[in-house]
Amino acid sequence: MKALIKFLLTAASLIIFFCCSSFPQVRVSAGADIYSRYNWRGLDFGDSPSFQPSLSLGIVGFVIGAWGAYNFFSDSIPVYSENDLFASYSITTASSGSFSILYTDYYYPSSGLSFFKYNINGSHVLEAGLGYSGPVSFPIQLNGYYNFKNDPDKSAYIQVGYPVTVNEISLLFVAGFTPAASAWYATTKAGLINLGIAATKNVLITDKFNLPVHVCYILNPYLKQSFLIAGISL
Repeated sequence: MKALIKFLLTAASLIIFFCCSSFPQVRVSAGADIYSRYNWRGLDFGDSPSFQPSLSLGIVGFVIGAWGAYNFFSDSIPVYSENDLFASYSITTASSGSFSILYTDYYYPSSGLSFFKYNINGSHVLEAGLGYSGPVSFPIQLNGYYNFKNDPDKSAYIQVGYPVTVNEISLLFVAGFTPAASAWYATTKAGLINLGIAATKNVLITDKFNLPVHVCYILNPYLKQSFLIAGISL
């Protein structure tokens, strides 16, 4: 764990150094989404609207960043909050699509536990992931994730997605399942937990500003629940 944290801090330092040196390939991204509720992989969190800021730094195929979810107008005490750190590396080819590896540190401030408590009773779960996106001719998306620390079930999640565009609206069809019992995904056996379609349309506000609007229909066949969610990206 100490080695991993040291690696991430070193990587961040290198990216910041290149950024400060005006290195042309450095990318800085900051934004925020507002959704009518927070649903992740077919699971509902907080039963209320959610504010989701993000910040990332990247150079070539490497990206390091942070993402959060903070619910509001909720009857829950404390109000649900999440603050994740992530690092990824992607390789893109012209004919075969892109391949990526991902590390995510899920941290939950609303648990009331210390950020620095990384043991099994702490407030972190660590995940590794692999992803593939096909070329333009067949843009299928394949992703697999595995909790390797602080999850007794060692939960896994596999998702298939396929994007299309219809009348200037971007659509993404997804199907995700967990292959075994998992408290993390609220299953007692293997199950299909995430069937959905997400639609995104850019609404023209001014000549220089578009507002992406998202609408998602999500069905969790295992839990027999469905959700219709709307959101915007700033």
